[in-house]
Amino acid sequence: MAKISFAICEKSYLIRKGLASVIEKIPDTKIVQQIENEEELIVSASNCEADYLIINKSFATKPEIKKVLATFSDTTRFIVLSNDNNTEVSGINYEGIVNINDSQIIILKKIKEITGKNTVTHDDIIPGEISKREADILKNIALGFSNKEIADKLFISTHTVVTHRKNITRKLGIKTVPGLTIYAIINKLIDIDKEK
Repeated sequence: MAKISFAICEKSYLIRKGLASVIEKIPDTKIVQQIENEEELIVSASNCEADYLIINKSFATKPEIKKVLATFSDTTRFIVLSNDNNTEVSGINYEGIVNINDSQIIILKKIKEITGKNTVTHDDIIPGEISKREADILKNIALGFSNKEIADKLFISTHTVVTHRKNITRKLGIKTVPGLTIYAIINKLIDIDKEK
């Protein structure tokens, strides 16, 4: 079976990478391109081979970008990435809207509905459930605290923090701090606006 391919047009590195990591949890999907700005989008228009282009609403609503979107292949469909609750985007034909404030589960559900992969199972949403204590530790990792600082904050030993970190990595299948940070943001363990 051919994989469903996606391109993502979003200026925020964290949102772009986070969304890509969520989509890759859906079986038989792949990310073929990540587009950072309008110039890259214009270049991509003639050779984009994605089945779906997920595009930030701020790009999609510009008159000059609407003209560019019209030059994409007829086989490329559009999904709008929004940060507000307005569900209307005029001037382009799109399959659906994904809100960047949605949880991982909701984003996956919407993408699966749009692409026809409607079966949402717990196993392909989150590799493993983390406990409340592990969520607390993950939040602090994402905020940049060291093992010792986390231990002091939560009144536990450094050894316990290290053990929890190993368990978090094993359950989620994420080994890097940036990856864990993206996971924490997507799953609303931290609010990047409040943490500034």
